[in-house]
Amino acid sequence: MEQTRRRFLTASAVMGTGALAGCNAVTDAIPFIGGGGLGGYQQWVYPADQFNQDADSLNFDGTNQKGVYDSRKAFYPSTYSSLAANYGAVGLTGRSVKMDLSLPEGRVLKGSYDTAEVVAELEDDASTEYESDGSYSGYELYVPSDRDEPNRAVGVSDSAIVFGRRVEPGFGADWDAAAATDVVEGIIDTKGGSATRAVSENDDLATLVNALNSGTSVSGGTRSDEVDSDRADAESGVFDGQVASGQSWSVNGDTTSRQWVFVFDSEGDVSTSDLNDWVEANDNGGAFTRARNVKVNQNGRAGVVTAKIDTYDLFR
Repeated sequence: MEQTRRRFLTASAVMGTGALAGCNAVTDAIPFIGGGGLGGYQQWVYPADQFNQDADSLNFDGTNQKGVYDSRKAFYPSTYSSLAANYGAVGLTGRSVKMDLSLPEGRVLKGSYDTAEVVAELEDDASTEYESDGSYSGYELYVPSDRDEPNRAVGVSDSAIVFGRRVEPGFGADWDAAAATDVVEGIIDTKGGSATRAVSENDDLATLVNALNSGTSVSGGTRSDEVDSDRADAESGVFDGQVASGQSWSVNGDTTSRQWVFVFDSEGDVSTSDLNDWVEANDNGGAFTRARNVKVNQNGRAGVVTAKIDTYDLFR
């Protein structure tokens, strides 16, 4: 069985997530605001060390939860349960969210919601009540009312809801903590173009993003260092010369298209033979157990594996 829907089968892996799950519902008759699905998700992704100045790798994880909800009858029941999400802190359900993008120190939601209802949920949250903390670039900012130094903040606008957490330096670090509101404002600036985007300064990430499809879900990340021959294990999906990796999947009714992308330090490091070894090693009890039309290709310094699978069998 494939154990998790966003497993890379590489060593690059922990995705940044936020704790927003809950059971509050949102009303049905609300206008569509924001949207666009996962298209343009990379515009929100900031450099690895923007807030944590010691960070040297970056991960992102985006899902079109509305797409998951709309395809719920095509999934195996327990698979749909594991994919579905609720956002109790802001009173949304998955069917309202067309982009849920997790970043190392924050999260972005886009979709269909009423901003007044979102604010009401924040100000009356059962576990943490939020209060206004001013505004920034068209967003109203909110922080927990019971803390002098908030550990998290939320920015709400008609176009998106942005979450950020306070970032503390490690022991002995020579940089100051980043306030939660600074993280929210930095993410907003990244999307707005007034701050540097990760794809503009990191060629490995740009290569990964350019090769990845943005369907129902997309996730990926860069490594802190290149994989050397001593650590490489092709059958486990860790390749000599690898510097980044990601995957995407796109649901189209009863069929889902899957894609895995591995970025290497140079075109000469790409080995389609090693990629085929990885596919073969995972065709019995792994990602390719029920896959068909599996193809392995090289695209510049990216190795790309694609496959089709019945949506009912996805992640089983």
